Amino acid sequence: MTFLAQPRIGRLAGQFGLAFALAMAGAGALLYWQARAQIDDEVETSLRREQARILVPGAPQDTASIARRLSALTGGRVISDKGHMLLAADGRTIWGRIEMAPPPPGFADVSFRDGRPDWREGHALTARLSDGARLVIIEHSEAVENIHAMLPRTALILVIISIVVGSGAAWLFSALIAQRLARTMAAADALARGDLSQRIPDAGLDGVFAQQVAGLNRMIERMADMVHSQRQFASHLAHDLRTPLTRLRALLQADMAHTDEAGRQLLDRAERECRSIIAIFDALLRLSEIEAGRHPTAMAPLPLAPIIEDVAETMEPVIADAGSRLEMGTLFPATVRGDVGLVHQLLVNLLDNVALHTPAQTCATIGLSIAGDEAIITIADNGPGIAEAQRDRVMQPFERGTASNRPGSGLGLAIADAIMRFHDGSLELADNGPGLAVRLRFPLLTAGMTTF
Repeated sequence: MTFLAQPRIGRLAGQFGLAFALAMAGAGALLYWQARAQIDDEVETSLRREQARILVPGAPQDTASIARRLSALTGGRVISDKGHMLLAADGRTIWGRIEMAPPPPGFADVSFRDGRPDWREGHALTARLSDGARLVIIEHSEAVENIHAMLPRTALILVIISIVVGSGAAWLFSALIAQRLARTMAAADALARGDLSQRIPDAGLDGVFAQQVAGLNRMIERMADMVHSQRQFASHLAHDLRTPLTRLRALLQADMAHTDEAGRQLLDRAERECRSIIAIFDALLRLSEIEAGRHPTAMAPLPLAPIIEDVAETMEPVIADAGSRLEMGTLFPATVRGDVGLVHQLLVNLLDNVALHTPAQTCATIGLSIAGDEAIITIADNGPGIAEAQRDRVMQPFERGTASNRPGSGLGLAIADAIMRFHDGSLELADNGPGLAVRLRFPLLTAGMTTF
């Protein structure tokens, strides 16, 4: 699944788009009301000017005088943008040809007919005369009416455009963020697999993103230096101590020929302890080389079934000498990309653990299956197993299960896990009910169908 297809990224894009659309909708509504208010102000100003032309200060304000003044101003006709009415105190029409309900004094929105069959909308200004009559001036402009009708449509179109543009901008923004997160996660996955040479690419970045990537890369560089120093220390220590121990073992073996029986037994015990210590240092060197990627390897297409058969044939007598038995399970054909020497060593180590750390009469099986795009080697036994709480711990170097009282370095599972990570695979410890099941998951070179 790509980052952009993940629910959180899609939800983020939707939230940005919704926020932008709401902001633009609010701006559109504000623009509509401001435009409407401005138009209404201009109409009311025009009505006041018209009223001032009729109600001239100092001139007679009675009904007859106003009727004569209206006739003189309009010629007895209702003009296109303004209409005039003179109503008696009882509501009768004294002057004018407009049909409408008497409006209240002041400004009001009205519906009227001026000889046409349809009712029209207008804005009226009504003034009460000294004798109780009312002067009504109505303004109706086709342009104003068109603007009033156009404003809601314009606001709606603006909202729709804002939703489309906002969603597109949010999607683009989320895509850019997802792309940068994908680069970071790809580098993080490589680092998690032990490839400390990976860095987060900074091409095309600037500003705070470039600073963030630079900071993360400096952190990774520092971590890589620390891990390299630790591996170098472990490797050099194991190498430097192995040499004198090897010489000590050779001297002990040479002295056995020149001492009595009691002395030979003591020297034999000392030689065995030297051999055990040397084996630990050899294992440390192998682990350091594998984790550092310095192991001489020839990665190539590798059929697993023949290697399993060869290792089982080799280890079957060893397990039998420990009083247990090894059985061969089903081996499905599976090819991976790997190093034959490392895979051989991996299986030998795990089967050697069966011989060393399980009681007599234990039955172990080894098999190969395919699940999706993985080849899975399973080594299972009916021994005491490893408690679930201890499984992560025993994968660490020098850690051993509490149930084990047999000799060993505690490096076998750590080396096996390092080999699996070297092959981009994984090692899992699971309950076999009873016993332990070790599953080795390799990426298939070519995907196969799931089998059970």
